[in-house]
Amino acid sequence: MNRFSVFFLLNLFVLALCAQPSSFKLIEKQTVDADKFWGVDTYEHLYFSKNNVFYKTENQEEFQFQDLQLGELEAADLLNPLKILLFYKEANTLVILDNRLNEIDRVNFNFIPDFKTVDFAGISKDNLFWIFNAEVQQLELFNQESLSTRRSSLPLTKEILGFQSNYNYAWLRHAKGLSKFNINGSLIDEIEFENAVSFNIFKNQVMVQTEHYLELFDKNPEFKIRFKKPEISFNQFYFNGENLYIYSDKVLYKYQYNIVNN
Repeated sequence: MNRFSVFFLLNLFVLALCAQPSSFKLIEKQTVDADKFWGVDTYEHLYFSKNNVFYKTENQEEFQFQDLQLGELEAADLLNPLKILLFYKEANTLVILDNRLNEIDRVNFNFIPDFKTVDFAGISKDNLFWIFNAEVQQLELFNQESLSTRRSSLPLTKEILGFQSNYNYAWLRHAKGLSKFNINGSLIDEIEFENAVSFNIFKNQVMVQTEHYLELFDKNPEFKIRFKKPEISFNQFYFNGENLYIYSDKVLYKYQYNIVNN
């Protein structure tokens, strides 16, 4: 168990009784000329896109990938920095890149034997991807090598508004909150969050953005740490366990957790 996990667990029960929200401490900000900031990997390398070109900055080097025929980049999964997943919804296509943004492989769901219309996608274990199949309204584990679905959930009746995943779990956001699924495609938890704007994950930690707060919880969603949102406007955010990253008006802000426990 790492230092943050221990700290997190020690504060859960205290924070559940605490009325005053915790906060973030600004530790760094830098100018990033981008149309979209995608996040930071485990090595603190930045990923962003501009004019639909996907970039990675590593120390003093910059790498890029582009394929204008694919249309607008919908999502980038940075869970594995050696196997980066880009999802182009308009083209119904996944592109897999290495750590220098060289293309390793791609899957065009328009041309596989079992045609699929994909709304969301993310990395899972081995050669598997999480995909949300809009044709049948199911979350699926898709095998990159066999181009076939290994497992799938039952059809969902809720409109899916957002998606996040790691190797073992996937979370789907809908109007009433989050639904959590395991790698067998089984629904294992329903988390109520009627005022959620967006959310992100790091390992098994989930951070949800509401109108006034960011709320963090681990495996037990009953105990949440509430943070007052920084005084800047933003629609999306990225966090990696100890730091929060917000991109607003060409500036990338890096905050550190400051948890109130009195």
